[in-house]
Amino acid sequence: MRLVFARMRRMFLTTLFILLALPCAMAMAAPMGYSVNSDQSPGDTLHQIDLAIGSVVPIGVEVSAGDDARGDIEGLTIAPGISTWGSFGLWAIDEEKFSLFQINKVNGTVVPNTEVQIQGISSPRANDFGMTFTCDDELYASSVTLQTLYRINQAGSATVVGGLGNLGANISALASYGSNPVRIFGLGNGLAGETKPQDNRSLYEIDPDTGIATWLFELGNEVSDYHQAGLSFDDTGRLWAITDRSSPALGKLSSEILLIDIGSGTASVESVTTAIGFESLAVAPPSSCQYHHPVPTLEVYGRVLAILILLITGLAGLRHRVS
Repeated sequence: MRLVFARMRRMFLTTLFILLALPCAMAMAAPMGYSVNSDQSPGDTLHQIDLAIGSVVPIGVEVSAGDDARGDIEGLTIAPGISTWGSFGLWAIDEEKFSLFQINKVNGTVVPNTEVQIQGISSPRANDFGMTFTCDDELYASSVTLQTLYRINQAGSATVVGGLGNLGANISALASYGSNPVRIFGLGNGLAGETKPQDNRSLYEIDPDTGIATWLFELGNEVSDYHQAGLSFDDTGRLWAITDRSSPALGKLSSEILLIDIGSGTASVESVTTAIGFESLAVAPPSSCQYHHPVPTLEVYGRVLAILILLITGLAGLRHRVS
């Protein structure tokens, strides 16, 4: 019996080590993200990107022509888990058609009956939209031309947050994190002095009530020059960015995938994509949300803890029977 118990104890310790290491490995692994490619055939195609190595897989393209054409999909974001927009729905904004719509993540097409025209934004061109959902189910978008933050409802009506020009920077990417308070971050365009002297390859924090952007830090020399960008948190709270390095000033260069550390004020290049022209990024719905009516599910650490408790209980029972 003692030999059996010793073997069981070794098995338990081995399993315990694996389970304790699992959350760390999962936290270190880079997730998959969504982005739309506008610069390569067949045009405006939804891709899934492995952020660790930069490999891209086209999911599908909305085949359209004439007045129904969508030629410049920019902002991309995923709705929160509790949402009137459709839980975990992937939403996009197109500057050519000036419309907002949901994209099917399986086949990359526009979800029927979700597309609405954007109203309330005075500039129909060169907005270079950034877009993000927040935990409280609000949809925000930024305009580079107007340097303004907007709140958009499901009818497509856009309302200025704070005042026109309150951003004070050319911010083409947005990402939100947490609730109570809601935090919104924006990434500035990266070609300082090319055509817009306000371009600033920096991270900002934006007040969701006033639309005022506060400069946090520059991305640093490791990050190459870029035109526009996409920004998104993953479900563990890490902030990712993708940069569009396809422009008249840069040529046709592949996008860089960045991991941004807000705490230390640094950015690192994690990988380079196998295609060009990505200027949007959606990795996960807003994370660290505190709902009034919690969803009855366990996070990764909660599931691991539950398994450990069951293993310890079982081992204790086995030891009691052996003795």
